[in-house]
Amino acid sequence: MHIKFALSVCGVALALGAPQARADGLTPGGTIIGVFSDPIYTGFVTHDPNISSSTYYDNTATAPLSLSIVNSTDPTLAGTPALQATGSKLQWGSDASVDPSEQFSELIFFGAQIPANIHQPFQAGVITFLNGTSDLTSLIFGASLSLYDNVVSPESYLGTDTVIITTTSNLDADATQDADYINICGNGSNICGKSIQADEDSEGGTGVTADLQAQIVGDPDLQFLDVSLAPVQTNLLDPGSPTGLTGGIGDQAAGGVVPEPSTWAMIILGFAGMGVMGYRSKRARAAIAA
Repeated sequence: MHIKFALSVCGVALALGAPQARADGLTPGGTIIGVFSDPIYTGFVTHDPNISSSTYYDNTATAPLSLSIVNSTDPTLAGTPALQATGSKLQWGSDASVDPSEQFSELIFFGAQIPANIHQPFQAGVITFLNGTSDLTSLIFGASLSLYDNVVSPESYLGTDTVIITTTSNLDADATQDADYINICGNGSNICGKSIQADEDSEGGTGVTADLQAQIVGDPDLQFLDVSLAPVQTNLLDPGSPTGLTGGIGDQAAGGVVPEPSTWAMIILGFAGMGVMGYRSKRARAAIAA
């Protein structure tokens, strides 16, 4: 059975080797670096087997076979607005019955520069979501996204949130209904109630790119404040879509994983699953290029 993926970005607990956030402040001008880790292999598929139901899946034995995490530690900036030239990528999913380019889904995070006034809201980066068509047993339901200032180390740690992935079965009734989405939740996020929605690759979707607004608070920690479609998103035209877009920002609640509120107090950093190389995505960079 083929499905589309809905992704939600929310805080996830990382239980090993937790470093402490710095108490000495930040140096303006550093690049925010994102690190994906700790994929979640159990969760719910929405609209499965029909529009009014959800089905629980445990993909612990099958999803890792097609999972790839390639994290960037390179702070080099490029473009306007300035973003990481090399981003961090989380990729999952497989389906031998469809075109190889449409088998997988992926999230790519490109960090931005920390401004001179670190306590004012600023663009922390962009996230691109490509929604592929995959077998239900190859799905993941979320992952951790940890953030750092310029280098990946305990001293530069800015916090961890969870990307919650909400997958929908493809009922072929409506592109928006079939779209998968993500929510970013956790102690460092005020945008858990906003969903980043992407049309399915096999239905004309080419990926959706969203700007992430944030501010630095506390010890210091990075806190997401808002999410919106990137200005260039209107260039990603889908002739089959009445909106002319391949995704959007909605208000769907996270459905792939439903976290307990008490777990947010336990969000700590771990280095499990961290990649050693950055990822350059032609599709993602085209989405954010001016």
